[in-house]
Amino acid sequence: MHIHPTLGRTRLAAALATAAWTTLGAATAQAQVIEDVELRREGADAVVTVRFNVPVQYRRSVAASSNDLVQIIYDVVPSRDKPRYLDGERRTLGGDGIPRITLTEEGGHTDTDRRLVVRLVPPAPFKVRAGGDRRSLDLVLPGLGDRLLPPAAARPAAAPAPAVPVVEGAASLDAQVEARGAELLAQARAALAQGQAGLAIETLNEALNLPPHRHTRTAQALVAQARLADGDTAGARRELELFLRLYPEGPDAEQARLTLAGLPAGDADPAAARGADAPAPAARPANTQLIGAVSQYGYGGNSRTRTQLKDTPLDGQLPVVISDETLDAVDQKQLLTSVDLNWRMKTDERDVRFVFRDSFATHFMPGEADENKLSSLYLDWRETGPGLSARVGRQSGLGGGVLGRFDGALLGWSFVPKWKLNLVAGQPTEKLLDTRRHFYGLSLDAESVLPGLGGSAYAIEQRIDGEVDRRAVGADLRFFQPGVSVFSQFEMDTTLQGVNIASLQGTWTSEGNTVVNVLYDRRATPMLMLGNALFFPDPTATVLPRRLTDLLRDGRTLDTLRQQVRDTTAYATQGLLEVTTPLSDHWQVGADLRLTSVGAIAPVPGLLPEGIPATGHIWTASVQAIGTHLYSERDTHVLNVTGVRGPDYTGWLASYNHLSVLAERWQVEPALRLYQQDGPSGITTTRWSPGLRLTWRGGPRWMLEAKVNAELSDSRSAGQDEKATRLYYALGYRLDF
Repeated sequence: MHIHPTLGRTRLAAALATAAWTTLGAATAQAQVIEDVELRREGADAVVTVRFNVPVQYRRSVAASSNDLVQIIYDVVPSRDKPRYLDGERRTLGGDGIPRITLTEEGGHTDTDRRLVVRLVPPAPFKVRAGGDRRSLDLVLPGLGDRLLPPAAARPAAAPAPAVPVVEGAASLDAQVEARGAELLAQARAALAQGQAGLAIETLNEALNLPPHRHTRTAQALVAQARLADGDTAGARRELELFLRLYPEGPDAEQARLTLAGLPAGDADPAAARGADAPAPAARPANTQLIGAVSQYGYGGNSRTRTQLKDTPLDGQLPVVISDETLDAVDQKQLLTSVDLNWRMKTDERDVRFVFRDSFATHFMPGEADENKLSSLYLDWRETGPGLSARVGRQSGLGGGVLGRFDGALLGWSFVPKWKLNLVAGQPTEKLLDTRRHFYGLSLDAESVLPGLGGSAYAIEQRIDGEVDRRAVGADLRFFQPGVSVFSQFEMDTTLQGVNIASLQGTWTSEGNTVVNVLYDRRATPMLMLGNALFFPDPTATVLPRRLTDLLRDGRTLDTLRQQVRDTTAYATQGLLEVTTPLSDHWQVGADLRLTSVGAIAPVPGLLPEGIPATGHIWTASVQAIGTHLYSERDTHVLNVTGVRGPDYTGWLASYNHLSVLAERWQVEPALRLYQQDGPSGITTTRWSPGLRLTWRGGPRWMLEAKVNAELSDSRSAGQDEKATRLYYALGYRLDF
């Protein structure tokens, strides 16, 4: 785990003490951050949507020229749910004409700066963008949407398109696609001219199965004509409707509308359209899939710390070492076993999923007990016709004001197109001392009420030991168009009478792949809840309270406890402005400016007599240079320089991260970071952090991985010198099935 230097300051740690107290019983929650991966059609394209159980913001992508490897850099944006990351978390999907896609969450420089590594076999053109909500990222596969058509609506089987060989550089691949598209279009026109409509349809299908090219639009219009020539009126209607969805403007679109208007109604008399004796089209057979993975990783770590205490008896004399102590310690020793299963059955009428994710940590450190973490165990059932859905079991709160994981049920009803009503009820999985908590809520979702604009509104109540713990109302607005995504959230607690969240984030991606990110987030730290009062007991009490009723028995009233929660809640503000732009085929550069600030907590008599001071503004500015395929098809290089300034300290960080794929099976990732900080009281800290990750892919479904990270730090002041060496390592395997 890498700790951002700004988080190591004493004053910031003190200001965040309130949040730390609350998280003892709340949200150190998830061991995994990827909630789900979905493959869907969007026009002519296939889209892989990766959904997370925490809010994220897309920052940039670093792709290999071979079109089979991309690193997606994203941020985990502020939220109450602080994940406990499991590096190496993986999902696999694809097949049936779609490349086999493997997504691996491999961590980043900090707990918020994360990296998703995506592999495609065989290679295919792609682009990366922000997802349609605050918890998703999209990988777009241009031109592969037709391969996701259900069999009942698909075109007649055509000869598979010959594979386009991938050669050095994306431009060569595009040129081959263009040439093949022009050739197939000419062949189709010749076949139509000779009255061979069936051959023309097969040829045009082959052209449409290629990645998008400048002849795709013409081929889509021509295939409708070919079906009319072949006597397939219903097929021609489908092709024309698809054409107008993809290309609604232009002279050929007007002609398509005129042709479509002249066709008989597609659903007026399906039997007549097929012929009286023709059999009805067969329903789509159930598509059943089981995917999953098992992994085991052993983690270890040890450290050596040498501390020298110094004394200067008189001015002008050199410091004298009065104490010299060296401490050796084993910091970590555990075996982590993880299981991830996802069973799915999909038909025209319903979509059923069963998800099980669990991890078991075997600790070998004295005094540490083994720990089992059941992350997900739920059944998800969706009925297409009535628009009903239900998810029952242990799951993540993915909206509607639900915080963290819970055991319960989420019911949905799409009562009209684009509108959905949701009911949720359950109890948090994380214990808060000995309290009993449960919640219930109602939310309304609207998708694309205006082009690209959607949103939701919710009301939720959580109770603790029979009293109102949290009663909140909130709203989300989201705008999503190609290249632009904007998300906002606002929540207020009506009982505690305070704002919990006010957030706005946006991403803009240009045609030239310049990415601009903005973020403003202000939220209560911790979130306003009556249960927070348990962490501020009477300092004279001999027995600490374990339930809310213990506080009420001490003579405090609910109004007193609510005021206490308001008095001991700080507000954290974060801001971000970032720009990344390509310079050439091999280089892109980026720069970002961040602001972090946590407000003060005023003195509270009997609880916090001195209060907690504010952190002040902590500014972080970074520049990055990202190089790709400098000496091979799959090497990437990221150089970063960061400056940090707080009220009483300054620091800078320089880092280099590299990834190479050698001989197809070996992935090598060395990294190096150097951090230096000048703090209060003349304390100077220097920290070197080299690291190496090695991955050997023994086959398409299994891999071995080894990681080692070292940290060498030197902290000096007038009264003390401290040198520390820490070593962390891991070795493990992963098996996909």
